[in-house]
Amino acid sequence: MQEQFAKVLSQMTKIETLTGSNIKKWKEDVEIALGLMDIDLPLRVPEAPKITATSTRLEKDKAEKWESNNKMCIKIMQRAMTDTVRGGIPVCERAADFLAAIEEKFKESDKAEITNLMNTLSTMKYDGNGSVREHCLKMIDIASKLKTLEVPVAYPWLVYLALSSLPPQFSQLVTTYNTQRDKWMINELISICVQEEDMIKKEKGKVVTTVNLVTKGQSKNYGVKKPTFKNFSKGSSSAGGSHFSKDSKASNSNVFKCFFCDKVGHLKRNCHK
Repeated sequence: MQEQFAKVLSQMTKIETLTGSNIKKWKEDVEIALGLMDIDLPLRVPEAPKITATSTRLEKDKAEKWESNNKMCIKIMQRAMTDTVRGGIPVCERAADFLAAIEEKFKESDKAEITNLMNTLSTMKYDGNGSVREHCLKMIDIASKLKTLEVPVAYPWLVYLALSSLPPQFSQLVTTYNTQRDKWMINELISICVQEEDMIKKEKGKVVTTVNLVTKGQSKNYGVKKPTFKNFSKGSSSAGGSHFSKDSKASNSNVFKCFFCDKVGHLKRNCHK
């Protein structure tokens, strides 16, 4: 008995408290928790088994189990609500009717949810956190939620939104898609995006490695002194003759003599003979 009570408490803590804006998540939590506790019979069989004078012991046991589970289901659902929400829900004798009354109370919030989902889907951008596969799956999940709200998103449009949400690193992939005639399915797009992301990461790793090697090579000091050059002015002279700078040599080319043709005015390397 204590183990069963502990199991019930454990599952109850996993139900998100109903505040009004989380009806879908709350319903999923309730259905899962009641199923794991094996007391969801009133949700699967809305009507209680009828007992007659000719009912067998087995039929009577099933009826008793249904009644016990029905009361427990209602109490657990009431426990998983805020006081404000609980006060606005009419009391029902059957758990299935009580759950339906709760859904009906928050049905008007579907329009707001559709608006939020559409805004999220149209403005989603992949910023590199996580993986591109996870990003695409999130977009598919939003499209599935819109479909349940009777706002289906066509897969070609979803592919377009996914491509437009990719960063500039995927520009080559986007260009490839726009220039070909064939259209990709969403699963094919995910596979191609994952391959492209792997290639981008590999190329990025190569660039980082190359930069590190170049930086390390430039930062090394091998102890070699840079040569120093002494400039001689045009007017400086010695006992052997005059010293000329590069500019003075270029401007006074007539002083050079070719050692091949013995003519003045050019060097041997520039001789036309």
